[in-house]
Amino acid sequence: MKRSIAILIFICLFVTACHKDDVNEDEVLSIFDEFLEHVHELFAYHTYDEQAYYNGKYHTEDEIRKFLGRFMTDAGMEQLLDDIYVQNNERYVYQEEFQSYLSNEDSSYYEITRQTVFNPGLRMIMGDDLQIYEAEGKIELRAEHVPIQFYAENSLYGHSQFGELGYPSVDYLSLYVSMVKDEKTYRIKRIEVNSL
Repeated sequence: MKRSIAILIFICLFVTACHKDDVNEDEVLSIFDEFLEHVHELFAYHTYDEQAYYNGKYHTEDEIRKFLGRFMTDAGMEQLLDDIYVQNNERYVYQEEFQSYLSNEDSSYYEITRQTVFNPGLRMIMGDDLQIYEAEGKIELRAEHVPIQFYAENSLYGHSQFGELGYPSVDYLSLYVSMVKDEKTYRIKRIEVNSL
């Protein structure tokens, strides 16, 4: 009986250790960080034409796919396009909340980006805050209610520089990323950002 239990424990530890090695956590984190660095380019180069704002550099599906395709699956790309853009003929223009912000209406930068991949706090989530595991053939990254401090509550500089852009002194971010591995690398299949 003791021998059977010892063998069972050894097998469980061995399978868990082998399974863990299948996911290269450093590579997953590196790819996700590089994606976050690049994705901010999609909310830049603001151009106004035909009563709508769009990205002057990346505004067709081909341009966006060429720019971020190495980080995302087709499903991930579709989700990203749907979350950020509305198609206007051959051009992708920003969703309405982004249009309002760029039109200088009563909205703040942080308020419109807080639930999106543009949330500046995402790059402040540390690897220790993320749970990385493999489930059903995909790699999942999760972070729940991670406190992100943009500035000290009593900082006049913080209030004037960040508060005016709608940043809270502290926000709590939750993140879910689903990735799959193809022959060469990990690719994002789905991403969800929630801000309290």
